[in-house]
Amino acid sequence: MFLAALYLIRGVPALLYRPLVGGRRAAAAGLLQATTLSFVLIASQIGQDLGLLTSSTVAALTAAALVSVLVNPVAALVMLGRGDSAVPEPAAAPQPG
Repeated sequence: MFLAALYLIRGVPALLYRPLVGGRRAAAAGLLQATTLSFVLIASQIGQDLGLLTSSTVAALTAAALVSVLVNPVAALVMLGRGDSAVPEPAAAPQPG
C-alpha cells in the first residue's frame, strides 16, 4: 500500500512530461521520481518520535522505500531500453586504411 502511495504521489506528476518526452520516458521519469529513501526514513522517525506512527508502520514505510530504491532505477532503465539512453554511445574510432 505504501509503495503504491509513493508511485501515486511522486510518480504520477511525471505524466505532465508526456507531451514533451513521450510515454516511455515519462513513465521512466515517474519511476525515478518515486525512488526515495532518505525522506521516508526521516519523516517516519519524526512521526514515531511525535507518537504519530507505530514501529510497525515505520517498518512498512521503510520497506516500501527500500523496494523503491532497489526496483525503480532498474525498471526505469529496462523501460528506456538501450537505444533510448540519455548518454550517447561513443563514436567508433576511424579505421586506418
